[in-house]
Amino acid sequence: MKRSLALTTLLLSVGLITTSAQSADHACADRVTGLNEIGLISVNNIFGSAQDVERIIALKADEQGASWYRIVQMQENHNPDNWRVQAIIYA
Repeated sequence: MKRSLALTTLLLSVGLITTSAQSADHACADRVTGLNEIGLISVNNIFGSAQDVERIIALKADEQGASWYRIVQMQENHNPDNWRVQAIIYA
């Protein structure tokens, strides 16, 4: 039992297993052919790094039932680490 708990803790910490649902995945323009477009996400004033922004878009896409998203505009506002983003979501 102790070994199993330690193994589970280790796997959780390195991300090999998860306790929550997986968020939507990023898709390049050439991968969306044939996917069903289900909407558009527009978000302003997201603070953080470019990776933080992608994580937020993935979570928002997942909340709307999307399996995939493609960022079509990602622009840093006048303040550093403040972003404006648009992404198309797909089923």
